[in-house]
Amino acid sequence: MNPNEHSFSNVEQHLIDWVLRLVRSDSKWLGRILLRGLRFVWRHKPIPTESSPQAAIAAPTGPYAIRRRQQIGDLLLWVPHGIESCLIDDLTGGFGYSHLTVDTGEGDLPTGKPVMAEITVGQVVARRFQDEYAGRAYARLPLSKTGLDVEAFVACVKSRFGEPYGILEALTLGEIDDPAKQVCSSLASGCLPEAVRRQIAKTRRLGLLRPTSVSVHSPAIAPKTNVFVSPNGFAEYFGAPGGQKVRKADFLVQPCPVEASVKSVVRKHGWKAVLILGAAVALAGGLLLLIIKLCRR
Repeated sequence: MNPNEHSFSNVEQHLIDWVLRLVRSDSKWLGRILLRGLRFVWRHKPIPTESSPQAAIAAPTGPYAIRRRQQIGDLLLWVPHGIESCLIDDLTGGFGYSHLTVDTGEGDLPTGKPVMAEITVGQVVARRFQDEYAGRAYARLPLSKTGLDVEAFVACVKSRFGEPYGILEALTLGEIDDPAKQVCSSLASGCLPEAVRRQIAKTRRLGLLRPTSVSVHSPAIAPKTNVFVSPNGFAEYFGAPGGQKVRKADFLVQPCPVEASVKSVVRKHGWKAVLILGAAVALAGGLLLLIIKLCRR
């Protein structure tokens, strides 16, 4: 759904212009309605993917050296900048983000410019200049503030340099996961400690994150958590504001992970949701006991 690859009718182009204006304004709700109209019209076209202007920009060549130790492991959450990225945002929860990169804390020595780890469609995981999206707003989320071992996290991210884009993972929101291929957010989620992935999955199961921003593909008792976390999912879980509030590059966010507790559920959904959840758990427990009893006969 890249305008460089597909031609649009005059009506579609006008709608695109209106959508881009509205989703960045106080009338975001109206922009979302029009966006879903475009999704319906384009339902038989390929799923949108985040593209990069890197073809027209010289890539960093290295050598590289750590120049910003305090920013090692920061997540850079990018707000939509075109119709494709607006569609990605809408498909993954509509919280206002569509792309994620990881700050390696390095600088490219020949240019002195900061670099990041990134993967986009048709490319491989590699270092890119942080200013490749000139003028595009993004939030900076320092994982070091959460107590995460960011050096181990970034070492894991770097170990994936050269891996190709996982189109099936993008199409299925992580249900089909090839560990040798990546999408932008799995580059980060796959390198998080198991305890953090499990906590994100638990938070989603409690309904504290938007349904398509995080997709859990393994049971709670599985030894390894299979969870797809979109850029919106990272933003929601770590307490970033909605993307419409991020109007500049390098907008610093102090991470505050969502607490996966009954108290948080009550705060978000009210007591009615807790009672429904309790009834569902009781019903499931009763059915399990009945099955066990029947099997023993």
